[in-house]
Amino acid sequence: MDLEVVSVSEAKNFIAAHHYATNHPAFSKLALAWRRDGALTAVALWGLGVRPRHTIQKLFPSLTTADYLELNRLCLLDELPRNSETEFIAQNVRWFKKHKPELVLLFSWADGIRGKPGYVYQAANWLYGGFITSEIYLTEDNELVHPRLLITRYGTRNAKATAALGLRKVWGRQFRYCYFLCGHKRRKELLRESPFDWGQPYPKTKDMVWKEQKAGEVSRETHNPPRIERSVRFRQPAPLFDD
Repeated sequence: MDLEVVSVSEAKNFIAAHHYATNHPAFSKLALAWRRDGALTAVALWGLGVRPRHTIQKLFPSLTTADYLELNRLCLLDELPRNSETEFIAQNVRWFKKHKPELVLLFSWADGIRGKPGYVYQAANWLYGGFITSEIYLTEDNELVHPRLLITRYGTRNAKATAALGLRKVWGRQFRYCYFLCGHKRRKELLRESPFDWGQPYPKTKDMVWKEQKAGEVSRETHNPPRIERSVRFRQPAPLFDD
């Protein structure tokens, strides 16, 4: 299938219908897609993350937000043939090389906390740059509540507040990946300046670990992923606390 540019709003509707994370970042700028018989079958939503300048300058101090795009969402229909994700990513890379020569690199997180170490990036020869430990919250029904939602809705995510909301905290890993669009010389310069070791052995299933906190107790690390529901219907009122 041929790659085409589609509207961000159409891409977001497709993602809301088919992706496990129904929400999407606010800084999405560009959507590339496959279409069959008039209907979307695959979407890549590109833009910036929550802290774009902080993100890129922590990875490569000499770069700015004009030098990169982050893959905000990748969503393909399950009915597509095996290895479609790898081919779709490769087509996206070729599109950027042709149409966005000013970009230096592409960046993405693999959602290890959801049990995804980034096999699609590995198959597409992206460079791996280590991981961070991230956290989410789960309701009693295993619905995901992002930490930012707690701050924006309730102004806090301290232990007392989350316990009152019936939430448990889950820690997991998020894995960094990047793909250089620049020439070999610039790539070498950027790899030298980065504080991270890009290209180290790829993470596998065994490298994903989780911890959970419930009722004030933190579990030991486990390789068994928590159950996380796709839908997010968390609509609890703000808890009341004594002064």
